[in-house]
Amino acid sequence: MGRDSWRARQHDFEREERRRVHPAWRGVGCLLLVILGIGGYLFSNWFLINNSFYGWVYLPPQVLLPSFAPWLPAGALVSLAVGFIFVIFAYLFLSIAYSFVFPEKRGEFDVPPLKRERRRKR
Repeated sequence: MGRDSWRARQHDFEREERRRVHPAWRGVGCLLLVILGIGGYLFSNWFLINNSFYGWVYLPPQVLLPSFAPWLPAGALVSLAVGFIFVIFAYLFLSIAYSFVFPEKRGEFDVPPLKRERRRKR
């Protein structure tokens, strides 16, 4: 019996069907990307307003109004940087939470973890 038998092809087809991601999850990922982007924008605006009021981080005027891009509004580059950092940390938090809620299961080709041998005490 070779791999080109009907039953082997049937197993391969079933295995590929189990690996496919449901299209709804792709939509959730796209929606998550949009939500994280909006959250980063809102957080960066909140941060810039409160930073100017409370003075958490000193931002020199050259950073707020860069000389190489005078057409940009004040604080646009800082807002982009803070928003990007927010998106990175929010995605990190969501990934860690997802790994706790849905732990990875071993597949049919994964090797079980090695058992540690007990050492004898002398």
